[in-house]
Amino acid sequence: MITSYINIQHLTSKIMKRYTLFVILACSPHLLYAHEMLDNFLQDLHSLQAKFEQTLYDESGDVLEKTSGEMYMQRPNKFRWIYQIPYNQLIVADGKKVWIYDSDLEQVTSKHINDALGKTPAFLLNRPEAVEKDFRVTQLPSKTVVTRLHLVPKDTEAQFESININLYKKILLSFELMDNFGQITYIKFRHLVRNKKLNPNLFIFTPPADVDIIEDN
Repeated sequence: MITSYINIQHLTSKIMKRYTLFVILACSPHLLYAHEMLDNFLQDLHSLQAKFEQTLYDESGDVLEKTSGEMYMQRPNKFRWIYQIPYNQLIVADGKKVWIYDSDLEQVTSKHINDALGKTPAFLLNRPEAVEKDFRVTQLPSKTVVTRLHLVPKDTEAQFESININLYKKILLSFELMDNFGQITYIKFRHLVRNKKLNPNLFIFTPPADVDIIEDN
């Protein structure tokens, strides 16, 4: 009788564990399909504009730099990123090239878009392919309604170790990018406008006269 009781108790325990696991999986499908959550955010994203605040931290967590400005993005492969404080810098992707204009240095650098974007957040937002092709995606714990996703590039030669993306439904709240040196770039977005028709001239760049142009191939 004791043996039967132990067997029944053991069987009941196994059933309860399986039931608990089933409930967890049924109630939390996002734990299995984190990449689909990001794909859903991106699949009907055509354009995006926002103000941003960017903070760079060193490996010890100390602030190295704070910048701010505004950005415009048109999928695929077009964006305009304007740094306004504390210095002026303009980055424009026209679909084929990325132009970086530093007015203080009176210098323009141009790169092929694939070389310039690499596997960066700009690449992530502009790419037409599914996220899981180039990233391993998991969901991070969150005590709020914010969805936190952790992305690790599959490319071992990527320019960074990981990206954390914070979303609230269809709203992009922030990026956290950790580079290969342990530095973290945190970009917070505000005043976001999704899928508004943007002026095509935003994604055209003509170098000013009398500036140095560097073709980085």
